[in-house]
Amino acid sequence: MENEIKLDGRVSPECLYEKRKQIIALYRKGMRLNAIGEAVGLCWKAVRKAIDLYESGGVRALKPSRWGRPVGTSRTLTPEQEKQIQKDICDKRPEQLKMDFALWTREAVL
Repeated sequence: MENEIKLDGRVSPECLYEKRKQIIALYRKGMRLNAIGEAVGLCWKAVRKAIDLYESGGVRALKPSRWGRPVGTSRTLTPEQEKQIQKDICDKRPEQLKMDFALWTREAVL
């Protein structure tokens, strides 16, 4: 047991969609949930969720929704401010903007 490798259950949305389709195929053949989970590498809760999704909405419901925060949320600057800073970095050197360093670095920009 000490040398047992733990598998990470996180998968990409595309991979999850394929696994969910496999789950449905095995479920329709009459396999039990635990056996399906072992076959596709997901826990029984994920198997049950895929089956519930399929039964409520068909194959279309198996496609996972987008993950994470929506693009553009939690930004500090407006799009106009971002463009102006990008323009300044491209067009000017730090000393022209009266900054204490000679080159643009990540630390300087932050």
